[in-house]
Amino acid sequence: MSAFEQYYAELLRFLTRKLKDRHTAEDLTQETFSRALSSPWQVSSPRGLLYRIARNLLVDRYRQQPPEAGPNLDVDEILAPGSQQPDTLMENQQYVARMVATIENLPPRCREAFILHRIDGLSQNEVASAMGISANMVEKHIIRAMLACRACRDAWREEQGTMNTSGNHQEDQHEWSR
Repeated sequence: MSAFEQYYAELLRFLTRKLKDRHTAEDLTQETFSRALSSPWQVSSPRGLLYRIARNLLVDRYRQQPPEAGPNLDVDEILAPGSQQPDTLMENQQYVARMVATIENLPPRCREAFILHRIDGLSQNEVASAMGISANMVEKHIIRAMLACRACRDAWREEQGTMNTSGNHQEDQHEWSR
């Protein structure tokens, strides 16, 4: 079943509720699918992309109307939380991929100690025992890995901040590397 067949009726109902005009909702639904088909992005959630485009079209329509014209659309009601937007999801996936690459590029013993401690939740003494090294050495490995992860995070934030000032993307906060 194609995304068109799967989401057309759902999207049409959504837009009809927002606009209270079925004819205009049909036009915007058609425009939504047209834009989605011409989108260069590879997305894991076609539904999310369709809703993002539809919401953007609603906002555009709202902005084009004079204040006294047409139905009052509440922009906060139209927009979904930022964490559910396709571009935010894609940025999060890119961030995680970079962080994983950083961890994979650590020296093997350093990576092992870091994963056992931070991912598997073992104490430093448990890691030392499992790896057959001193607790002091485990601490040094973890510090080295944390510094690499922080450097990756800082480079990401700087890159996102640069893109934000050029108007392309917003900076994201990423929970697990703070």
